[in-house]
Amino acid sequence: MKPISFVLILVALTSCETLVSDIPASRLPKATSKLVVHSFISPQNDRINVAVTESVPLFSDTDTKEDVIKTAMVRISDGSNEIILPFDPNSQLYSIDQSRFPIVASKTYSLHVSDGNRDVRATCTVPRNAPVIKSYIIDTTTNSLFTRRDTSLTLKMTWQDIPNDTNYYRVRAVAEVEYDVPDPGVKGKRIRNRFDFSWDETSGRSEWQSDRNLDGSLFSSPTGKVFMPTFSPIQTQDTAPKPFYSKCRLVSVTMMVYNSDVNYFKYHRSLQQRIDTENPFTEPSVIYNNIEGGLGCFGAYNIGKLVYKPD
Repeated sequence: MKPISFVLILVALTSCETLVSDIPASRLPKATSKLVVHSFISPQNDRINVAVTESVPLFSDTDTKEDVIKTAMVRISDGSNEIILPFDPNSQLYSIDQSRFPIVASKTYSLHVSDGNRDVRATCTVPRNAPVIKSYIIDTTTNSLFTRRDTSLTLKMTWQDIPNDTNYYRVRAVAEVEYDVPDPGVKGKRIRNRFDFSWDETSGRSEWQSDRNLDGSLFSSPTGKVFMPTFSPIQTQDTAPKPFYSKCRLVSVTMMVYNSDVNYFKYHRSLQQRIDTENPFTEPSVIYNNIEGGLGCFGAYNIGKLVYKPD
């Protein structure tokens, strides 16, 4: 019985493969390339940036990724004034300094993108208020193992919900650190760098939070963590491996709470959910889109910041 079962399974699998490969092109869904637009505006940003690409149809013959559109007409308006954003070849974005077109809290902005054949539009409103961070706890933990030392920085913060309004929050934090790196011929070279905190959501709190049914409440972040730079023992031709310590010094921690519009919140939450549920046996999650006639997102946020500097 076992040989017969094996043959039947092999035939079934072969038949399935034949059915898939023999579907005529005329029966496949017709899909065309669409403009893909991403832009997130804020009063605290130095520039207004718009990324414009085009999608690759699902059943196309090409394996290329989304292509940057360099010749589009990109316009942003606040209802009274309008400005055209030029293409910047260095960043591959349509970009202008915000001094030329300030983004103002509470205002509604419209974005229009056209490449001559396709036109897409979107609108968003900048949230009225920036959150105020009320308190925070910063701590360090050092673990030593043989010649290696690992130091991590942890952070928790709280903020007061902005009352009488619907608010969508995101938490972020960045540590600026000064440290040594190995440099051939010398003891080390001193540099500075910035590191984003990652958030531990196992406690039930999320990087993304809404004040639905919690208007006016005190909100708190999940625990954020960033690992300070460290280096393994270095090997030279003439000497045995010896430990190299980066001699880290914390320069500052910039804490941020975004009060975002619903577009920014839903788009980034849907991206996170797609990452969290990447399983070939589950239904793919839908990425939020508010670009009329195209794909992508046009959203806004207002940032509350607090900077900690050690004594």
